[in-house]
Amino acid sequence: MTSPLRVLQIVNSVALGGPVGGAERLGVTLARAFDRAQVQPSVAALWNWAPALEALWQRRLTDEGIPTCVGPAKDDRAPLRNFVEAVTMLARTVSGPVDIIHSQCDFGDVAAILLRRPLRARRIVRTAHNEREWPKRPLRRLLLVNGLYPLAFDAELGVSQRVVAVLDRRPLARLLGRRAIVAHNALDLDRFDGPRVAGDAARQRLNLPHGCGPVIGTVGRLARQKGYEVLLAAAPRVCEHYPHACFVIVGGGELAEDLAARAHALGVADRVFFTGVRDDVEAILPGFDLFVSASLWEGLPTVILEAMASGVPVAATRVSGVVELVEDGVTGVLVTPGEPAQLADAILASLAHPERARAMAISAREFVAAHFDIQVAARQHEAFYRQLVMGS
Repeated sequence: MTSPLRVLQIVNSVALGGPVGGAERLGVTLARAFDRAQVQPSVAALWNWAPALEALWQRRLTDEGIPTCVGPAKDDRAPLRNFVEAVTMLARTVSGPVDIIHSQCDFGDVAAILLRRPLRARRIVRTAHNEREWPKRPLRRLLLVNGLYPLAFDAELGVSQRVVAVLDRRPLARLLGRRAIVAHNALDLDRFDGPRVAGDAARQRLNLPHGCGPVIGTVGRLARQKGYEVLLAAAPRVCEHYPHACFVIVGGGELAEDLAARAHALGVADRVFFTGVRDDVEAILPGFDLFVSASLWEGLPTVILEAMASGVPVAATRVSGVVELVEDGVTGVLVTPGEPAQLADAILASLAHPERARAMAISAREFVAAHFDIQVAARQHEAFYRQLVMGS
């Protein structure tokens, strides 16, 4: 019998439910789902973003037999020094050797390369979670993603067909004959298969005012990529038809103040509710009459998967991996990105025809259960890891 492979998952943080996103949840959830006869997982978080949550998840994972280490506090004032400190700390803390280092984040990709020798890793792998990597750092994208990564990594995965197509178009990757592999995001469906939370109870958790409704909700980082300005621009028209409509925006980020000011300027500040970061997304999603994703670009957004798994109707923009999740008119509604009028039309149509919206939500839930179960993804990763190491 072959011994289990030692696989280290690198993420930005293990503060699930806090200031991190789908990439971090995927790395941690995969580690928990692995068959220990096949893979002996460990987890390394580059930074300590939310001390209480980091400590909670570090204890939880360690108790489950998954060695977990957390790097230094995140310090955006000195990012380079902070990153070097994180890599140095992980090199000293993580127990080597490992068979595979698998990065699930942008800084983790660089860390994987630097940790390969100290941890005596046989293979290093990365998953690209977005079609636009390093969106604010085009020079890094050019030097790292287009230049270094096709040479340094033994394999590259992409969370959608679109992400893989972008990776395969890189000139150096084409020259070397390197092809990325599709590895979709996935969910622990048990999070959504417990007792169903009634819509009224979910709304109480959100502390929405009495008589608020319908509720149009979204979840994600408050960043330009997510297109919240477009959603806010669509809100006045929706409120003309539904004066008591509420727009719930769950998440935190650098645009929080700008978006609040924008809602005020549009005259909908009393209809838009910013909840900040929540650690109970699966409990509040049933409180939405409609989940809206206005993203300008994406990978394969976990939040849409979560909404679909919760049985909430979805309206989303026709970008990247979203079209691999939402079939227009079947499992949700798709609109052109960056078009507030189209988004408002889609919201109004969904609210005006609730039975049709519910039918699409049922189809969406069945689709997610059939294709995006973390147990299926874990088996696929195990086979991939074994094949990758056998080639050494």
